[in-house]
Amino acid sequence: TNTTKIIKMDGLFSRFTSAPMASKPPPLFFNAFLQSVKVVLPDGMLASSSVAASVVSSFLFAMMIFVFIFWPKSAKRLPRKFLVPASASNETERKWRPKPRFVKPKKFSKESKEFGEEYAGDFSSDSDDEEGDEKRIVVGPKEIPAVVKEMKEKVKRNANVPIEKRIEQLTQLKRLVKENEEAICDALYYDMGRPRLEAFIYDVFIPLRSIEQSLKHCRRWNPKYKKANEHSLAQISQPSTQWLEPQPFGLALVIAPWNFPFLLALGPAVSAITAGCSVVVRPSNDAKYSAKLLHDLIAQYMDPDVCRVVGAGHPGDGIDTMNAVLDQKEFDVVFFTGSSRVGRIVAKKCAEHLTPCVLELGGKNPVIVSEDCGNVDLAAKQCVWGRMLNCGQQCVSPDYVLVHESIEKEFTEKCEKWVKTFFPRYDVPEAMGRLGGPEARIAMMAKEAEEMKNSKAEKIICGGKVIEVLKMAEPTIVKVLDADEAVCMRKEAFAPILSILAVKSTEEAIEFINDKYPNPLSLYIFSKSAKTQRLILDNTKSGGVCINSVIYQAGHEGLPFGGVGESGYGSHHGLAGVESFRRWKPVLQKTRWLSWFDFGLVSDSNIVYPPYGRKLHLVKSLLRLARLF
Repeated sequence: TNTTKIIKMDGLFSRFTSAPMASKPPPLFFNAFLQSVKVVLPDGMLASSSVAASVVSSFLFAMMIFVFIFWPKSAKRLPRKFLVPASASNETERKWRPKPRFVKPKKFSKESKEFGEEYAGDFSSDSDDEEGDEKRIVVGPKEIPAVVKEMKEKVKRNANVPIEKRIEQLTQLKRLVKENEEAICDALYYDMGRPRLEAFIYDVFIPLRSIEQSLKHCRRWNPKYKKANEHSLAQISQPSTQWLEPQPFGLALVIAPWNFPFLLALGPAVSAITAGCSVVVRPSNDAKYSAKLLHDLIAQYMDPDVCRVVGAGHPGDGIDTMNAVLDQKEFDVVFFTGSSRVGRIVAKKCAEHLTPCVLELGGKNPVIVSEDCGNVDLAAKQCVWGRMLNCGQQCVSPDYVLVHESIEKEFTEKCEKWVKTFFPRYDVPEAMGRLGGPEARIAMMAKEAEEMKNSKAEKIICGGKVIEVLKMAEPTIVKVLDADEAVCMRKEAFAPILSILAVKSTEEAIEFINDKYPNPLSLYIFSKSAKTQRLILDNTKSGGVCINSVIYQAGHEGLPFGGVGESGYGSHHGLAGVESFRRWKPVLQKTRWLSWFDFGLVSDSNIVYPPYGRKLHLVKSLLRLARLF
């Protein structure tokens, strides 16, 4: 038995132990080919297998060279040069050049340690003593159609803004923000009394980081093409080559609100320019100094063929300019940030022109503080800080807190403590921002503050004062006794008011959110338990979630920011923002060179052409044979 095994093993490995051959044997494919040839031809016609292998290899190499030279060119591989035919009028196009640094106009201001009626007049007066008003060209409702039409004509002649132009304009935006940091903070102070640190972080630093990220990734986010989705070879289009090309929408309209006039105007504009769109920005005149400054800066730094501002400085409530821009059917995409009420109007107007739109709306953002949150003091600190930022006027602020009844008293006391710690005097400059927006809104808030004091459905723990003439609201903590009747629970507060409700369990908190105020823009969770966090994430729907903190998810450039349902649709930030201003155009190129070999049987099959006759029976038979039907 052992001898037999040795013989078998010797036979198995004999080819490895035998003496080396003079020349390397041809591959198995050529061996099989030569064997078939030897059957047909006499033995003397093939001198050696190596000669035959060389002949076949030379033939295949020649075929490869032939195919390489005469292979049909594909548009997929050609560079995108954005060649545009000359216009009929043969007019020479104006070449845009960057302008020098913007000079901030002088603005009268007073130094005061405390707000008074005469000080408030400097902020809210209708008279405008800004130096640059005489030079500024206001683009109002009458001028908007001509401006939009002019920019649309540029878009038609240049379907996409070239990558080099995008990088140039993004660099200009970076200059705009860095060189005018003081002017931006001043304008925000004149409009809303915004503390300079808040103004710097929100309207200078965050837009600057967004611009730098887009500059860094502009080429990578805009490839010439990307591969099509995975698909089966059993396609009626086969044989073919398919890919996806980025296609900017064209002319974009960005409608910015008054609460963050630079952040929410420049952020979407950066995404649009990175995607290859031209942009028209319509700021809100409820922050009039910021709107005018934005107009002046864009006019100074940006190419008017790529970005313009309309409506800034136009007198009135802004409704006429809003209607004027929404009536223009030349826009290819609309990006709106604001209230749900106005968002519905914008969506309806866009539907009339079949224009896609992105809506960044608001809503009542809940906070769930579970029994196992661990650090009640930190949860209260975060909720008070997030609620009072920008005087409570931001769409991601925590609106109401659903806290477990076992820690509700402690949480309320901690909130009151942090209000007194953060704002020992709220009515001095730089302590906190002031109320912004239309005058009617501020008057309504003063009226609701009086209703809250007399309401039996809620109890004011601290604060509750609104000084209408100064546009000031005191930081307020409210304990809600009846959510159905409470004044503070009627709608999104959009003010420095934090409402607290006691719940018996996390399940009750989830049910309250889903029944009363579903689909918030943001949802906040304070819990140490991964199981509790998972329970809330799986049973609620919201635009974004932040665990054990507030607001930070909205400022993270790596995360898309957007709403769902009542809080809007679409998203921006980073690559997600770029995708909101473009689509991926599918391209399929039919392969025709196979007709040289298959005579059209596969590359141009006669089955698809009429008359059909019994072709259906043939197709089904072939599909059954291939087990595809």
